[in-house]
Amino acid sequence: MGSNTRGKIKEHLEGMHKNLEAYKAHCAACLVLIADKNLTAQQTIENLWSINEQLDDFTLLAWARM
Repeated sequence: MGSNTRGKIKEHLEGMHKNLEAYKAHCAACLVLIADKNLTAQQTIENLWSINEQLDDFTLLAWARM
């Protein structure tokens, strides 16, 4: 566990990354359930996945800069 501000921030960013990985897993599970049955729902989940990817990229970039 980090003892200074920088270390604590890095811990939080790492936690965010791990949560975003779980989010991706949930999106993937939804896509499996949807398959090609509902194209609107499939597109919505794919959009959520894309937003999550961008957020994860920003999180990792912030972590690297700390």
